[in-house]
Amino acid sequence: MSHAQSLPTVAADGADLHRLVVEAEPETNLLLRLLEPFVIHDVLPSRMECATTGDGLAVEIVFAASADLALRLHGRLSVMVGVRDAALSPAGHGRGVHSPEHRAAAHRAA
Repeated sequence: MSHAQSLPTVAADGADLHRLVVEAEPETNLLLRLLEPFVIHDVLPSRMECATTGDGLAVEIVFAASADLALRLHGRLSVMVGVRDAALSPAGHGRGVHSPEHRAAAHRAA
């Protein structure tokens, strides 16, 4: 997860780009379950990155959708079994406090 470039904030079709960062239990089946709501809502993520941390899994999903749909996807992932935390933010503002590595480090420090 070393992409230093910033992403655009709007997709080619005019939909807003969103970043969903998820911290979860390190379960292989969880990756599939995290993507299922995107399939159900016919949303193809433009980028997905995941990394294992000392005690978990950090996943970042960038996707284009309306604000309502982005909130719905965030809500579905937030309550999923095995998910510890999920944060939704606009994509394209570079990396930083919302990156999976930063959130995992903050979680371990808490």
